[in-house]
Amino acid sequence: MAKFTRVQKLQLEHVLRNATRALHYVMQPDVAIARKGGVATTTLHYFRADGSVLYEVDKEIGSDLCGLQSAVDDLQRLLGHSL
Repeated sequence: MAKFTRVQKLQLEHVLRNATRALHYVMQPDVAIARKGGVATTTLHYFRADGSVLYEVDKEIGSDLCGLQSAVDDLQRLLGHSL
């Protein structure tokens, strides 16, 4: 564990708590993440009433959301939490 002042450690704990909350929310099985735009090329695309096309993004592979789990892990390691 790195050496931090009490205030720094409290701030990092706060960041970790918020990042963990966000991670748990987006990774729920009933939560889907979608991108807007493009042309529908398969039946897996969704059409909004305004004509926009939505397609679901894989939350665990190939999206920027992969960095959220890494951030939580890095913060836990930095603060000396067991993984």
